[in-house]
Amino acid sequence: MFKVNVEFAMYLQSANVVVITGKYQGQLTGNVLVDANNLAKKFVVNNVVHMKYKNPEKIKDTISLNLQPDDFEADELVGKCLISPD
Repeated sequence: MFKVNVEFAMYLQSANVVVITGKYQGQLTGNVLVDANNLAKKFVVNNVVHMKYKNPEKIKDTISLNLQPDDFEADELVGKCLISPD
């Protein structure tokens, strides 16, 4: 199962996408994510960018996803856990 804990989110009007970044676990196999606390809330993934962030104090794997905008505000996603529905 794939999950990402959203640490950053913003809407890019020029590209009409919502960009999120956060720590992740697992492998994303589909193009749909759901809110771990509300499985009815779906987010469609347009693009995936894996990043390895190296810091001497901590090492973490992060991922950046471009989502299709819908009936949500980008800043509402910060702090949420998005998971694959499978």
